[in-house]
Amino acid sequence: GLFAISMAASVKKLQHCVGIEINDDAIQEAKYNAKLNSLPEIQFMAASAQAIFQSNGEVDDITTFPRETTVVMIDPPRKGCSVEFIQQLLQYQPQRIVYMSCNVITQARDARLIVSDNMYKITSIQPFDLFPQTRHIECLMVFDKII
Repeated sequence: GLFAISMAASVKKLQHCVGIEINDDAIQEAKYNAKLNSLPEIQFMAASAQAIFQSNGEVDDITTFPRETTVVMIDPPRKGCSVEFIQQLLQYQPQRIVYMSCNVITQARDARLIVSDNMYKITSIQPFDLFPQTRHIECLMVFDKII
């Protein structure tokens, strides 16, 4: 819920925000934090990332969100995104994809898939050294839809 809560708190014209996390405990904590921060427009559901595009009645149907103003923020595990998830993401065609990763190798692999059909371009790459004196870095990549 960290990214969903941070975005919801900083975007003034936010209409919808849906956070998806595979860990049930993390969902309960995210819901508590959203309530604590008076952010009722955030919804959370416990599911795998592939479920983001499948309406289950627990949260708003994301496929009905306006694609031209939708930002999808992803923060996958070290193994990166599944091919199925990236295919669903590209089929949905959000205006922007923000991809945070703890593994630049799988992020680069996924980035190649995201830009391969010339629908998206990388507009920003920012590494973060959150673990000094180790080989681990976080990296944020932003993809914008090519119009």
